[in-house]
Amino acid sequence: MEAVPSNLENIGVAMSNFDHAIDDGTEDRLKAGGVCCGYSAWNFFAFVWWNSKFKAMIKQYQVHVDTIEADTLQEIMDIASQRYGFD
Repeated sequence: MEAVPSNLENIGVAMSNFDHAIDDGTEDRLKAGGVCCGYSAWNFFAFVWWNSKFKAMIKQYQVHVDTIEADTLQEIMDIASQRYGFD
């Protein structure tokens, strides 16, 4: 399972299952490089970054359980929510 590269700056939570929202400009900011963002949900927390695709390191109870990848942040949200819960 791939982990978040240690050299990335965390720009804070930019994705949330609370309102199923992705902050405006987040895709472009991640694609520009050098940063990662948080993605909060009831059943998991993820760190999301760009490395030729969007990647998300999924954690449950502070344990890295999976790393997923997709072409868009919406796809990351859809995959993570399907696997780990919509809450």
